[in-house]
Amino acid sequence: QKYVMWMMIDNGIRKLGLAGVAVSDYPNGPFDFVRSLYPDGNQTRDQTLFQDDDGAAYLFRTYYDTAEYVLPTAVMQPTWESVKNSDGTRNFALSFHRAEYDPGYDDYHDIYLQRWRTEDQPWKIICINRSTHQEREVPYGKESLNFDDEVCQDPFEYKKVLGQGNPTYENSKDGIQSRFLDPDNPINSAWVPNSVPGVKGQPWAANYVDGTCGKRKINVDMQPFDPNLPLREQSDRGDCSNIVDNPIHPTLPDKRIGPGKVVEGRRAKFVAISRLTDDYLDTSGTIKTFEGELEGADLLSLVRQYNDGESDSFGWKEESTTDAIGTTFQPQIHDNQFDQALNWNLEHHQYENLFNDRSFYSPACVYDDQCPMNFE
Repeated sequence: QKYVMWMMIDNGIRKLGLAGVAVSDYPNGPFDFVRSLYPDGNQTRDQTLFQDDDGAAYLFRTYYDTAEYVLPTAVMQPTWESVKNSDGTRNFALSFHRAEYDPGYDDYHDIYLQRWRTEDQPWKIICINRSTHQEREVPYGKESLNFDDEVCQDPFEYKKVLGQGNPTYENSKDGIQSRFLDPDNPINSAWVPNSVPGVKGQPWAANYVDGTCGKRKINVDMQPFDPNLPLREQSDRGDCSNIVDNPIHPTLPDKRIGPGKVVEGRRAKFVAISRLTDDYLDTSGTIKTFEGELEGADLLSLVRQYNDGESDSFGWKEESTTDAIGTTFQPQIHDNQFDQALNWNLEHHQYENLFNDRSFYSPACVYDDQCPMNFE
């Protein structure tokens, strides 16, 4: 049988905060040093011991720890931008096409009738020499007529009209133009959204073919002069496509959905009561802790209250010898109003490695819910 002494071990600037354990055959020593330790993994400052009637011993002590308050980092939300040309000027037509779906604007053959009548080409008159077949273009206007108010020199030339665009109107002098904007034209896909660092956009051409209604050819397998064009069915792809990849949306404030970050630390004092092992040489891992100061009291008053049966604040008397192991670790404190989003860094990505690898029909979307987004 040995006598066990617990002591404080510290340096001159009180930075160690260790507990020391020594043993002796006699109550007044000499004691043999066994080891130094941090009881239950934390420093100790003021400490005292208590032995219960059943022989169980407890270490009463105080220590300091930092309570950390954590918030998710703020992630910038996209702002809406108008579509730009390659030179940085705004493209109003494309801004509408990529912000609002309309089946009439999604029709490659919308002016098929005008094409048949060559109204999609600028008005032009060619005079062709009947003998030499030499051609000459006659500018529009009365000043281009000959002495008998004819366009061509009859009978040496005959007239050929190319295109039906009306040269007297600004909007039709170059021919009636289709409202359909071809996404495969590099000019129309030059701009991609990039309003904030978290946005990763892909060209409109890639978004245009992305959809649950499947890929399709731009001309829907019908040529410009197909006689069945008047009978074609115009499909509405507004609910099954990602053609509208830049819809107008409000500018939202930053969202706290990023990785957690310690925004404040609060240094606090704690009181710990640790049950010792049967040989009294170590703490057993069974521990009770609470935060606060012992106002108007000290550790010995806690011991006296327990010894006199005035208090069972720590629940020792109701616990068995198989108490669960505790810890002095202070978990970080989180605000329940905010949660980190699982895909916080992918939320505004239209693709990851290859265009359309997050398309509606891709495995990433079908199985992992990593689907395309249009910044709404």
